[in-house]
Amino acid sequence: MNKHFTTIEDVIADDDFMAWYTNSTSEKGQVWQQWLANHSEYNALVEESIQYLNLVRLSDKPVGATQIEAAHERLMKSMRAEAPVVPLKSRNRWWMSAAAAILILIAGTLFWQSSKTDQLKLNTAYGQIAKHQLPDGSEVMLNANSKLRMNKSWEANGDREVWLEGEAYFHVKKTSAKNRFIVHADGMDIIVTGTQFNVVNRDGESNVLLKEGSVTLKTKDGQLLKLLPGDFVKIDNRQPKKEATAEEKVLAWTQAKLVFENTPLIDAAKIISRHYGVKVAVEKEVEQETLAGILPNDNLDVLLKALEASDLQITRKENEIIISAPKP
Repeated sequence: MNKHFTTIEDVIADDDFMAWYTNSTSEKGQVWQQWLANHSEYNALVEESIQYLNLVRLSDKPVGATQIEAAHERLMKSMRAEAPVVPLKSRNRWWMSAAAAILILIAGTLFWQSSKTDQLKLNTAYGQIAKHQLPDGSEVMLNANSKLRMNKSWEANGDREVWLEGEAYFHVKKTSAKNRFIVHADGMDIIVTGTQFNVVNRDGESNVLLKEGSVTLKTKDGQLLKLLPGDFVKIDNRQPKKEATAEEKVLAWTQAKLVFENTPLIDAAKIISRHYGVKVAVEKEVEQETLAGILPNDNLDVLLKALEASDLQITRKENEIIISAPKP
């Protein structure tokens, strides 16, 4: 059995190690134990890997690739058998429970990665949503194509700071010392002690929606703004601006769905492109056609079938998707 590790990430990615970490008496766990006994040169790296996992241990047990593949196959069979296409104007929710199951599986497969600096980072891929527990017991859910960084050690009575690129939903736990939790974004900092809120920081867009508790928003030029539950604030030309918005629309992604409310196709294309990392082109003749409905955002193929069912033509060419009017 040939194994070679140079980083913590290499060790954590090994199935035998993870089997041993979660259940040392399992068959794979015993294989790993025997291998490690014959390769003591890796003891220090393995011990460091264990310490990192113990520091930020996930609330759910890690899920193996075989389980994920099996769950995905069950989901696809269910979609083919029950409803391969979700009409845009339908409020069908048949896919939500299946999507939630996949979401839970994904949440159990990600780990903090150690960077060369004094920070830990968590990344999500295109089309992926992941939930993670922070060292203080707070929870964060990352939307697709997002990154979260934090210092490797938080001071017991100091500020708990994280840096976000992308979109995330935070459920911050209060500490006995009532030390602050600060989310750093390009256009603002969000300062809290214990609350639930959603933050967007990508492609020049910065906004925050407060669901529960209270937060203080601090702009880069020092302005302070206190938010109450239900408040939605975006940064526009470096200035904070409160706007009316539907909470369920902003938080739809946390339930693996997209909500369109008379959204122009050109804008919907940008959302799809950002989420899945594919180029989406809209023919000029349908650019201002609008979408209204609920779509799954955890499976690109299902989403495209739903668009086709709304009387649009979808053409795929390698990594590009073209949306046009149906041929007569």
